[in-house]
Amino acid sequence: MVPEGGEPRVGSDPLDLREHDREVLEFLSQDPSSQVAFQGLRRRLGIHPEQLSRALHRLADDALVERTDVGYRVTPRALQVLSPGSQRPEEPGVTILQTYLPANLDLRGLVQALRGSWIGPLRWYGLSEFADGMRLAWALEDDTIRLETFIRPGQLVVTANVAGPSHLDDATRLGHVLFQHIAREASREPHAGISG
Repeated sequence: MVPEGGEPRVGSDPLDLREHDREVLEFLSQDPSSQVAFQGLRRRLGIHPEQLSRALHRLADDALVERTDVGYRVTPRALQVLSPGSQRPEEPGVTILQTYLPANLDLRGLVQALRGSWIGPLRWYGLSEFADGMRLAWALEDDTIRLETFIRPGQLVVTANVAGPSHLDDATRLGHVLFQHIAREASREPHAGISG
């Protein structure tokens, strides 16, 4: 039976999710701490914006996904009902650069200033929070390059996830552009914490 809206429901699924609903849910559950922007989901999953919007609304109505001021993330309920096999972690990226951050840098303020920003051809992708720091991500429109910035007290690491080895040089160049933007932002007041 095809429900209203024209997409068949997935047969043996206890949640009875539609195809795009499951795709979005499984993707977001790969990193439950992440909050991914709408455009990041659209680029990464290749789902038409209208279909993606409907899927997110259905998942939100079922309390499986919630919208934050940064993007979308899975709820604890979603993690309870998903099978462990559907939660595949992504491959780690290639480290492009790593540097020291001043100990008195206001990390939350820096992240607040950076999130949602577009930097050259890099589009905002999303944010993940951990006990010891945060990961911010940007991607090219075609998602051939995604850069992740890990910001922890005293440390900044930029890694690249690329569609293939031929993109690594471009990813490295863009990683340095991203780093320069972050360094400029970090040196501004009030993030810098430098007394004069």
